[in-house]
Amino acid sequence: MPSLTMSLGPLAPTGCMIWRSGIQWLCHDGQICAAGDVIAYCNIGVAPADRPARTLEPFAREARDFQAAFVLRAGGRVRHGRDSSMGGFIDQLAHYLIWEPDFVLGTLETERPDEAGPLRVLLGAGRRAFEHAEVRVGFLTGWHDRSRVWWADGGAVEGSLLSLGSCEATAAIRGKRLDLTEMLTGLPRPAQVVMVPDDVLVPSARVVREQMARTPRQVSEIAEEMAASFPLSSPSTASADWIFGGALLGALTRSPVTEPNHVLTRAGVQRIDRPDAVVMSLVAEPRRVFVHRTLGYTLSLHDYRIMEASPAIRGWLRARFEPLDRDPGDIRRDYEQLLDELPDPAGTQLLVMNQMSSSGYEDFLSYVQFDPPIGLTVGSVNAKERNLMLHDLAAARGIAIVDVDAIAADMGASRHLPDGVHQSGAMQAEVRREILHILASRGVPGFTA
Repeated sequence: MPSLTMSLGPLAPTGCMIWRSGIQWLCHDGQICAAGDVIAYCNIGVAPADRPARTLEPFAREARDFQAAFVLRAGGRVRHGRDSSMGGFIDQLAHYLIWEPDFVLGTLETERPDEAGPLRVLLGAGRRAFEHAEVRVGFLTGWHDRSRVWWADGGAVEGSLLSLGSCEATAAIRGKRLDLTEMLTGLPRPAQVVMVPDDVLVPSARVVREQMARTPRQVSEIAEEMAASFPLSSPSTASADWIFGGALLGALTRSPVTEPNHVLTRAGVQRIDRPDAVVMSLVAEPRRVFVHRTLGYTLSLHDYRIMEASPAIRGWLRARFEPLDRDPGDIRRDYEQLLDELPDPAGTQLLVMNQMSSSGYEDFLSYVQFDPPIGLTVGSVNAKERNLMLHDLAAARGIAIVDVDAIAADMGASRHLPDGVHQSGAMQAEVRREILHILASRGVPGFTA
């Protein structure tokens, strides 16, 4: 069987240099891997050629979690190079080795040498929510307020997908390895996937729209008011409350839809100003949100986060915010306003995941016992009302529905979606395929063959 060398290939654009760590393998020496498998990764640093000790500015906030993953073009038996891994911190810190295009990671024994070609390089970057949250145990691990992956080869990145969802959307986008790579490894075109989690602030349509419209003056007002009112000096305040406050302020003062990002490819450094598609979820639309009593901005938080919060945090929420209950009509108006205010309404596709609308835990023989509106007390009725609202919105405004409800019903909700929100691995894969199918059918750049 032919044995082909696997090398790093060129990466550093003009005026830049790339540092790297040793190679960390994701497969065993001698393991048979398939085309599209991510077999190894390393941490990298991007520096100006004339200032090699300083991170290139577009990537400064992601400097400690900037990585390159290596993907097979053809299947075969992978053999590790003798000097590919140094172990210890040399395999973790991008301080000691220079990215040399001819450096050999290992070899690939394959029956398809004509298809093997050079390794594909997938870059990943995580912007830490808290800089001291140091987690170096894999590709794109750690607490990030934004994670993203993109192809470094194949020329300029053609399109960008932004995921702003609750946990079920996040799980489908992240994949079984939790590193976003499964969204891209099957694509023939160079694209980027960006994920913003719901760790603190839940990305409901109302919150996302406010983030987009927030002025620098409003950002300063929010920061000043939080500094004056947040219970940092209370005897009941724990250290975790300080971290919560900082993470919340960071989320409130960013706008994932409008903030630009840069990608590094073999062709150079490229700026991406807006996403070509945005994925959101009805699960990220709680019935109750909180509106600041004086500044008017909205907090959307998961109920379990509020229940687990300290007395100091819950007291702050009660004192500074007014609860606002919403029905499906209110949520529709939030989506309509968001669509109107997108940076490029005609060029940005919006995909929204609907909800599972039936439950094996409900065994009502009659709804006559419930006072109207029934959706306030019966979860499955509420989900049906929301899904109907989303259907009408799609018909009127042309958004795409990721039909989680139909997928769960087809696969078996009791097994693959037991609580109506959290999916099995098989269902996550099916939802991911459906998202990719919608992107391709709508001609989103980078996701169309």
